[in-house]
Amino acid sequence: MTKTLQFHGEKSPSTGPKLAITSWYVLCVAGAAWLTFFAAAELSPQGSPGRQVALLGCAVIYVSRAAHTLFVFVKRELPWWEAAWGGGIIGAVLFFFLLGGLRAPQPIGPADVAGMILYAAGSWTGTASEHARHRWKARPENQARLYTEGLFSYSRHVNYFGDLLLFAGFAVLTRQAWTGIVPLAMGLNFAFVIIPAHDAYLAARYGSEFDHYARRTKRLIPFLY
Repeated sequence: MTKTLQFHGEKSPSTGPKLAITSWYVLCVAGAAWLTFFAAAELSPQGSPGRQVALLGCAVIYVSRAAHTLFVFVKRELPWWEAAWGGGIIGAVLFFFLLGGLRAPQPIGPADVAGMILYAAGSWTGTASEHARHRWKARPENQARLYTEGLFSYSRHVNYFGDLLLFAGFAVLTRQAWTGIVPLAMGLNFAFVIIPAHDAYLAARYGSEFDHYARRTKRLIPFLY
């Protein structure tokens, strides 16, 4: 099997890769928390309790959403290389976001509240859009049809937009300047790699139906791009 981006394939539970991704995320979050609160607590700067609660809450929400997405929404075969590559990177991001953020001494301020709002908005956007599409696709009359309703009527890849929002908010909450690289890199990857490949697949699969949809919607950011 060639290591190409896959947006559709044979249906498969892919239980092993999905469990591996979820377990890796849990391990990364638990590892950062253990290093902060137990292993090197006496050597770590004293973090802000409010920030620690907010960051750990964000991490738990993310892992829960990821597991739900994998086991409920993803029906295609998930190859091991994809699980190792994509899951490995995201797990590492969670680990390093938390490793520094849990030690940040600044109390929660207006910027952090804005970050939490971004995180909540991104989480809702991603889950709500995927859930609506999943329910619509489950109807027999919608088999082999392109979903263009709900939040997807504002952006062809509004679920990716949700990821950008939540990681931008998460980055703000860590109070580490370098974390801004993550949503920036994600946005560039979406714009120049993932979305062009995904759109090519959709165009080949749905033909004129997708062409019409693409002409009236934005690619990623509703109303803008």
